[in-house]
Amino acid sequence: MGTVVWIWMKLLRSLNRAITAVVEGFLAVGFVAMLGLAALQVFLRFFFHTGIVWGDVAARYLVIWVGFFGAYLATREGKHFHVDALVRLFPFRIRFWCRAVTDLFAAFVCGFLLRASITFVQVGIDPGSILFLGIPEWIPATIVPVGFGLLTLEFFTHAAVSLASLFQGKSNKGAA
Repeated sequence: MGTVVWIWMKLLRSLNRAITAVVEGFLAVGFVAMLGLAALQVFLRFFFHTGIVWGDVAARYLVIWVGFFGAYLATREGKHFHVDALVRLFPFRIRFWCRAVTDLFAAFVCGFLLRASITFVQVGIDPGSILFLGIPEWIPATIVPVGFGLLTLEFFTHAAVSLASLFQGKSNKGAA
């Protein structure tokens, strides 16, 4: 059983690293595009009293994309919000159990939000609605289910690593 868990965890970590590399790339491109577009809008308005018609809408959507990608990376690094003041008082092994339970709960909540956001994109957005430059509105809105999907996967990965570490009797510092 230990070998199966080890292989499963190695596969999960490899998948997690690959997803993280893609997310970091999208985050960098999105952040540069967002800042560049906002700076260009300010420049055009200040000096030429005009702007890009779709610039503000695009910047708004880029903020959402950058926010979700940043949330994923913060969660991956364990730098997301924690409510663990009491957990720090617990013995070392119990802390990992608490972390695993809270990560599973967070994965469940994010999974629920993933399902709700898929429904929103499918039902709440008119499929014929064009946002700008011929881009249908549902395309930029897909970041919401994608973001919650990434967060669900990350919280599940953290919980799995904590549980595997507990059952193998190892510390999971630097997990995932």
